[in-house]
Amino acid sequence: MPKKIAFLGLDNAGKTSIITAVTLKFGFEEEIKEILPTRRVSRDTFSFLGITCIRMDFGGQMEYRREYLDNLGKYIGGTDLIFYVIDIQDPDRYLESIDYLEEVLLYFKEIREYPPVAILFHKFDPDLINDDFLNKKALTLRQTLMKFSPDYDLFFFETSIYDLKSVMDAFSSGLALIFNKMEMISQLFNEISKRYDVVLISLYDSNGFTVGEYTRSNLRLDEKMKIYDRYLHLQKRILLENRSLYEFSDTFRDGSRFSGVIEVLTFGMLHFYLLFIIEENEENLEETVNLLDEIEAAKPKMENIISQIVQ
Repeated sequence: MPKKIAFLGLDNAGKTSIITAVTLKFGFEEEIKEILPTRRVSRDTFSFLGITCIRMDFGGQMEYRREYLDNLGKYIGGTDLIFYVIDIQDPDRYLESIDYLEEVLLYFKEIREYPPVAILFHKFDPDLINDDFLNKKALTLRQTLMKFSPDYDLFFFETSIYDLKSVMDAFSSGLALIFNKMEMISQLFNEISKRYDVVLISLYDSNGFTVGEYTRSNLRLDEKMKIYDRYLHLQKRILLENRSLYEFSDTFRDGSRFSGVIEVLTFGMLHFYLLFIIEENEENLEETVNLLDEIEAAKPKMENIISQIVQ
């Protein structure tokens, strides 16, 4: 049965930009410049782990919100997951946004349905991450929104189209709320990380959504962005060159180097990309090579476990 995913929020919150970035990944910046306000509801479908998902983008203009609220059963009945997008750079509309969310959740409470709610503090651009004023506003907003937590599972994310990884992570984490298998993959990677000194292990589906991930706790934001950007471009190259394995090396901003391996996994009609990142030992490159060899030798067992989980 298809999963229904709703993107809700006020006008100009950035809902359509998020969907565009998630869908295109390459060249979305130019597309976003041409985006017009969504009229009523825009729908599209995608497949995740073999399941069809219906993605609904609800225009946030006042006239449309009134229409939805008068016919909530028609528009959002049976929704499995809500992404609620708030423009974090527009504090003057926080209360309006909270009120809209409250009316939507009241409907679900009345019909005794409680879909998980992923709340995206959007436009939290990389240059604003350390902005004290905005962070205080975000904390207060989060505390206010927690009034819905007794009835609903709320999950908070800070996103920006200038940090594609943040958007993809939020969307993938949202999917994990309705696809329990994803947590099992992440748990597997966490166990693997204890045996090998890895910086990151990720499994992506053919859409670029994260199926499971382990990330070293001290990995900085710019390092995550660097790795993900490198992965996206190499994944495109893998497709063009019809390769099943790609090894690479690169440098972080601080000059430290890392090595990576991307391997294509196919289980029936499902295609995935397994990414390993390790820190290079520049004084002993043989140690780096040996670690990659150990990981390569362990992959058949990993693939067998992953296959059992995703199918």
